[in-house]
Amino acid sequence: MEQSNNFVISIENQKWIDENEEMDLSSHGEIHLAVDGTVITGSGMDEEWGISESALALLRTVDHDYRCAPEDEEGLILHGCGAVLMMGCPISIHWTVQHMGDQVLLSDFVKTTTTDPTSGSFYYPELQVILKANDYKRQIVQFAEQAKEFFAAAKEKRIDDEDRSMYEEFWAEYNRLLEEHAHSKQ
Repeated sequence: MEQSNNFVISIENQKWIDENEEMDLSSHGEIHLAVDGTVITGSGMDEEWGISESALALLRTVDHDYRCAPEDEEGLILHGCGAVLMMGCPISIHWTVQHMGDQVLLSDFVKTTTTDPTSGSFYYPELQVILKANDYKRQIVQFAEQAKEFFAAAKEKRIDDEDRSMYEEFWAEYNRLLEEHAHSKQ
């Protein structure tokens, strides 16, 4: 499978934060993200991300544009530090995803590494790449499939009533988008 070297995203490692994996609703770990040779995050950078939450955020961009807005949005690579799925802190990585026919423009990369975006944000203003839409989709689907495999091997989750509906909605959307995009990847 040919892969674009201009945009590379993969899971470096994946684990549970809580020692009791039955209680942990999100997986975490290191992600490798390189754009046009610039490594934004990767193994050994002492950064941990919410893998499953990030996979869903990325799946949403396969067919839809996303505007980089760190002050308003959660991001595409999420820290996963919130108590509830997809609702967390500002630590994240953002970029704009703009669909242009059979191509995708990725630009406006921003990484926020602290809860204070004014002092902990790194901007990559010159960084932008154009990829074939199918290359982008293939990488995002591969990332999401790998994230899901980790859950498939896990013990059944014990979820309190407060989080159950949110957890079920999360996985319903995740599975729908993954199936839709996995079947249409070329």
